[in-house]
Amino acid sequence: MSPSHNKRRLGVPAVAIAVVATGTLAVEAAAPTAHPAALFAGPMVPNSHAAHSLLRAQTTTTQNWSGYAAHSGTYTSVESTWTQPAVDCSKGDGWVLLWAGLDGDGSPTVEQTGTGALCSWGQASYATWWETFPNTIQFYKDPIKAGDKFTAKVTFQGNAEYELLLTDLTQGWTEDNLQKAASGATNASAEVVAETPKTIFGVLTPLPDFGTATFTGSRIDGQPLAAADPDQINLARNGHTLATTSALTNGTDFTETWTANN
Repeated sequence: MSPSHNKRRLGVPAVAIAVVATGTLAVEAAAPTAHPAALFAGPMVPNSHAAHSLLRAQTTTTQNWSGYAAHSGTYTSVESTWTQPAVDCSKGDGWVLLWAGLDGDGSPTVEQTGTGALCSWGQASYATWWETFPNTIQFYKDPIKAGDKFTAKVTFQGNAEYELLLTDLTQGWTEDNLQKAASGATNASAEVVAETPKTIFGVLTPLPDFGTATFTGSRIDGQPLAAADPDQINLARNGHTLATTSALTNGTDFTETWTANN
């Protein structure tokens, strides 16, 4: 799922969530506690992608990503570990996705896997998923709850194939998924991010209060994340900062902190 940068416009896929006139999220065909997969449909075609400036900033903002993204070379693997934070739905509805992936920042595809939390009608739901964008997002049916610890790793295996590995260390399950990438995958970037997706109406979802998400052991091509000289990204739109990204510690660890819903 590609970022919408304030400085450089990049494509974003869609999430099929009903949006009422007030901008809050609504579920029309499912109870508030229904699996979030029931709210998803196929992705939108991404917008045209702008080329990166050679004089890029180390810290930037996007409208839907916060975290770290490296795009100064080609990459074969990215991995990170995090604990799924509980969302406080009293602050408002919305989606937040936590993931690791290849491509997406300056390229038309993304190969990614991670977790998600949805606030709808004030109720929280959690899910795990994978996607080879622009193909449709897919959800796992394994049990998940807030507080579970996850490890995600995406590895390019050659011949346009990617291993999408997601392990719930708390529940004790692993999904090891080998998938063909969509046409155009180039391994042009590697990311560990938190994201708000778009609805089918082209509107970015609000960001539910996830408190703080801590990513540890983040590595690109087996090296600490910092070695890839990644951009540090904060999420901001409409003049408001919605989530901030901390500096890296140990070259691999950082936090994402919620600051506003929309």
